[in-house]
Amino acid sequence: MRTSRPWLAALVVVLVLGHWPGRANAHQAPTPRSVLMLFSLRSTAPSVATSEVACRRALEASRGAPIDFHLEYLDLPDGTDVPYGERVRDLLAAKYTRDRFDLVVTQGTEALTFLLRYRSQLFPGVPVVFSHLSPDELARLSVPEDVTGALLVLAGQRTGRVAATLLPDTRAVAIVGGGAPSDLRNAAFARSLVEKGRTPAPEVIWLAGLPLGEQLRRVASLPPASVVFFTSYRGDTTGRSMVGREVLNAIVRAANAPTVAAVDTFLGDGIVGGDLIRWDAIAEQAAALAGRILKGERAESIPPIAVSAATLTFDARELERWRIDESRLPAGSEVLFRPPTLWSQYKLQVLGASGLLLGQGVLIGALLFERRTRRRAQAGLTEAEERYRTVADFTADWEYWVRPDGSFLYNSPSCVDVTGRPASEFAARPSLLAEIVVDDDRALWERHMREATSSESPTRVEFRIRTVTGEWRWIDHVSTRVVGADGRDLGIRGSNRDITSRKKSEDDLRGALEEIRQLRDRLEVDNTYLREQLQPTPGVGGLVWSSDVMRYVLAKTQQVAPTSSTVLLLGETGVGKSLIAQVLHDLSPRRARPLVTLNCAALPGSLIESELFGHEKGAFTGAHTQRRGRFEIADGSTLFLDEIGELPLELQGKLLRAIQDGEFERVGGNVTLKTDVRLVAATNRHLDEEVRAGRFRQDLWYRLNVFPITVPPLRQRPEDIPLLVTALLEKHCRKQGRPMLQVSRAVMKTLQAREWPGNVRELENVVERAVISNPGPMFEIGEETASPSRVTGSPRDRADDRRTLAEAERDHMTATLERLAWRIEGEGGAADALGINASTLRSRMRKLGIQRPRPSTLN
Repeated sequence: MRTSRPWLAALVVVLVLGHWPGRANAHQAPTPRSVLMLFSLRSTAPSVATSEVACRRALEASRGAPIDFHLEYLDLPDGTDVPYGERVRDLLAAKYTRDRFDLVVTQGTEALTFLLRYRSQLFPGVPVVFSHLSPDELARLSVPEDVTGALLVLAGQRTGRVAATLLPDTRAVAIVGGGAPSDLRNAAFARSLVEKGRTPAPEVIWLAGLPLGEQLRRVASLPPASVVFFTSYRGDTTGRSMVGREVLNAIVRAANAPTVAAVDTFLGDGIVGGDLIRWDAIAEQAAALAGRILKGERAESIPPIAVSAATLTFDARELERWRIDESRLPAGSEVLFRPPTLWSQYKLQVLGASGLLLGQGVLIGALLFERRTRRRAQAGLTEAEERYRTVADFTADWEYWVRPDGSFLYNSPSCVDVTGRPASEFAARPSLLAEIVVDDDRALWERHMREATSSESPTRVEFRIRTVTGEWRWIDHVSTRVVGADGRDLGIRGSNRDITSRKKSEDDLRGALEEIRQLRDRLEVDNTYLREQLQPTPGVGGLVWSSDVMRYVLAKTQQVAPTSSTVLLLGETGVGKSLIAQVLHDLSPRRARPLVTLNCAALPGSLIESELFGHEKGAFTGAHTQRRGRFEIADGSTLFLDEIGELPLELQGKLLRAIQDGEFERVGGNVTLKTDVRLVAATNRHLDEEVRAGRFRQDLWYRLNVFPITVPPLRQRPEDIPLLVTALLEKHCRKQGRPMLQVSRAVMKTLQAREWPGNVRELENVVERAVISNPGPMFEIGEETASPSRVTGSPRDRADDRRTLAEAERDHMTATLERLAWRIEGEGGAADALGINASTLRSRMRKLGIQRPRPSTLN
């Protein structure tokens, strides 16, 4: 027990010291201040990254202690109105519900506008420091007293005057920029700089706001003595977001004139330079104000400060490219990107080698001056020459050795394979070596030879020669000086390789890449057009309406959408049941996953089961791999079964089980799969009549008829036709690339009086046909469209019609097919005239027994 007591005492001392309150508090770090930074743009914008780093460093330096930074890149639209501001507000509120900030820093007008609108809900009482606002933008905002910041003052911007000084012969300036509102404001400001830069002012070629392809084409063919002024490119004319640096690179590559700009983030990407605005300097000034607030000053006592942050900065590579003499640069200019000199690159190696050579100088000098060593060196050189000749004579490359006087000491036999001339011809006329070089490459060859005679290391160049037959060949040429053991110049050794095939492959590759680029640009245009076509028309989910009946349909749709109940959409063909199904999905909790659709009338009965439930490998002929069905793909989403009335009777039981129990098996499989699918079905049939006729299962009908929604035909809601015609005219006029057509009141009344058996689909066909046919500015329709009884007959005729629905449908389809010479598909076909799909028409023809009559044969 005695031996254990010292250990016990030591343990007690350690525990007491470890839990001593004063000791714990002595090492407790102070709580850092918390700052939220809100940026208007995305994190990839050049000004955002520069401003973020500068503000963070300056604020931490002024504070002298760690700061807990929180960053939010709002990527707000161009302008002060934020259409999705409330959603952004809710996201920030949920994200920072437990955080308390000491300061909020904003960058850009949109971020400050958003914060001022929702400040009381998100960060009440928290002081705000802004940056990157002009005095005019601040004047348009109602800013509280506890909001201050750094204002960007552009009154002294000198890029226009600097460009006029550097390029005094300039006669035209092309203003290049995007189509967003801020891009157009920046372009207008650049125009004012150009017009104030020199008297008389050069011609201004306004390209801002044009499509990017048009701008590239225009800058590639500018007149002589032109300058390109790149402003900004936040978005194009279609509203698509663009990356300014990528657009600038494309402009620089295409332009046949030097490019200037007004911001430093573009320096190094092809601009010559100018009086460039420094985003980091503005951010540092805003950070200085923020540091004063974090140290205890009240924001109300700190007025906004004006910052004129611009420096004269230029790119040496672009100055050399456009032959601009640096002596023209204004005083105080900074030139970046100078090519490194040989000394700056290798000074450490040279100094190290010099020190090593200095230490061994005496020994090396004694050896060099020793006669016996010189003789051995000469013998070794002779032996090396013999080995060189032995190898060079058998190589496919053209090897030669030229003495200092220009005569050939050696010329390999392979020169005849490369040039078509024998070695003896070069020996007789040494100047032939330079004469066979193509005239356009002669200056390149002469400069290379001057470098080769003065360089200690091998030099390489690629040029073209003309063979004895007159054809061109590309040569990869490497030259190196030959120095004897005594330091004597022994001439130049050259090695030539025929790379004509490689150059041709490179040219072919460049041509293929250019073709790919053109195809990519065309595909981008097509995608832009496709996105425009897919933009929703006014209303909910692309629906257009003003009638009470459609308002009632939408109310029922919004009522059932949040649930998982099965919905049955009823209505004639072409009324927009698929749009209602999309709205049901978009308003449901399952909208994060895409809507899965299957048209039951578009596939034969033998394939519908595989499409619905999938199949296993080898389940039937052609089933080479396992395939998932629509029920399996739609797990967790919504499955829309269009034309459910066309589903074969033998599959209706399996569908009923999948709907009711969420269970099914793939075709050819024995494993029961479970799925969570919300079903929406649609039909233009009366399913109760189909049940009575034995063509549809009654239990399936009951299961589908949980929440029926009947979409009314167009003839029951004529007040919707003006809105539909306007939306469809806008769509097809944009598609045809022509101005919007005007609709007279008489034509609109005619359209409203028509019965429209094909409903909205038929109306769209009529509008598209009229857009194609009408040469003038007015929307006009043909006589067959103007007649409301062309297809459906007069109301009196319909009242006296005793035919069944199937007989009327058969007669109508037969008459349409006969009128159109039994043409089913394509523009002007029967399916187009009836306003239905060609596959649906064929299915109805088979069901109704409609067949084309065989031509009679004359005996």
